[in-house]
Amino acid sequence: MVAGLLGLFTSASRAAGQAPALGPLTSEDGAPLHRLGLTAPAESPDPVGTGSLRWGSWMAFSNVFEQEAGAEHVLLIDMERLVTTAQVRYGVTRDLEIGGRLTFETTGGGNLDPFLTWWHTFLRVGNANRERFRDGAYHQTVEMEGGETVLDVPRRIFGLEDIRLFGKWRLAGSEDAPATLSLRLTTRIPTAGGPFVQENTDLDVSALGRVSRADWHGHAMLGASTVRATSDADVRMFQARSYHALLGIERSLGDGWAAVVQYQMSSPLLRSFEHRELDGPSFNLTFGVAGTLDDTWRWDVSFQEDLPTDTPAADFTLGVRLSRAW
Repeated sequence: MVAGLLGLFTSASRAAGQAPALGPLTSEDGAPLHRLGLTAPAESPDPVGTGSLRWGSWMAFSNVFEQEAGAEHVLLIDMERLVTTAQVRYGVTRDLEIGGRLTFETTGGGNLDPFLTWWHTFLRVGNANRERFRDGAYHQTVEMEGGETVLDVPRRIFGLEDIRLFGKWRLAGSEDAPATLSLRLTTRIPTAGGPFVQENTDLDVSALGRVSRADWHGHAMLGASTVRATSDADVRMFQARSYHALLGIERSLGDGWAAVVQYQMSSPLLRSFEHRELDGPSFNLTFGVAGTLDDTWRWDVSFQEDLPTDTPAADFTLGVRLSRAW
């Protein structure tokens, strides 16, 4: 009976001319401190089709500036970063996919500091003391009272950040149903080592959902990850787990493309610093467009801004994704 009602609801929705969902936009937390753990990416709850293989790549360019001097610590993160991912997905059954991903990272001083100063002045959100430091510099450090360094990350040129393995199981609905719910399980195997922080394998469980009506789609993600990174300076520096959530709205703009706006939150990885820019949650507003071509190619372009600005989130991230199915 339930299956019959769901089928009737789906048929009615199709008859009403429901547009296919193309979102959410590809995004994940760009905060350097949060990337010491598993950052959960936003994605569709739909697995790839049975026997299908989908290759995809996402490039995200971020500018980050966080500076704060407290009574017991000094934080300075001043950098630009390019994250590049390459992943494959395979449809085992209609409702199950498995896949893997490689994450590469390039960091440096960059050249966009003057533009970001102007942009934040234009938005009237403040520059967090950015104007006091030299443009184009690179820093990713946290020091404690007395000069003890607890984090000092060197520059990287296309270094392998991590390897991820994942599986996604659709619990209810279908690609063109009015409501869809999936469960995703991901493990992250870090490959980047540092002199002060040891990253370890983490596990994430996320629920991915979508509700649709005509040209509108609502997207959601909710999950939790382990945090197994450790610090040589203080074993209590990290939380035991982190949480993340996302809400998004998509509007079809015609055949094969759509506009998407989404808001994402990640809970802190660090603790005991008692300052939002170190151990506070990360908030990001992302907007952009997504599209498809001949049901084979998919793409999206997005701009991500931290709101509010006094958190560990990256100041801005420009993202581009391209994928192809066989």
